[in-house]
Amino acid sequence: MSRLLGAGVSRSTVLCLVSALPEPDLPVPRVVGGDEYATRKGRHYGTVLVDVATRRPVDLLPDREASTLAAWLAERPGIEVVCRDRAPFFAEGAAVGAPQAVQVADRWHLWHNMGKAAERAVAQHRRCLQVHAQAPDVRPRRLCLAPQACAPCAVNGVSAC
Repeated sequence: MSRLLGAGVSRSTVLCLVSALPEPDLPVPRVVGGDEYATRKGRHYGTVLVDVATRRPVDLLPDREASTLAAWLAERPGIEVVCRDRAPFFAEGAAVGAPQAVQVADRWHLWHNMGKAAERAVAQHRRCLQVHAQAPDVRPRRLCLAPQACAPCAVNGVSAC
């Protein structure tokens, strides 16, 4: 852009000018979502806070500490809902910093956790499911999650699901 304007400016000068601009005053979001991000995976993590209504980042916190999240939330009393994953620091920070806010699980983590649970259930019952797949004349029945064999498995000679 500086070439178009005929002004010679380096990249670092442009970055300094942009970073010197004042932060815009944004309204306090009603619904805020939080998740971890890694600046160095396995070593250093922070927290990203997002306005769920606009789907835009609101702030980046330097760590995953409950006290940091609680302090950030306490400065913004208009927050009504905190959308979070199951990390204990999120629960504690939200409870301390925004006791008036309702805590909810976010959709992505719900689907992710449900998918993992379904994988574990299928893996646990794979012998049972193979027996059902090989016997198409057997009417499908609810599989038992108990450690002993479910009824269709017991009929087909499988000792445990």
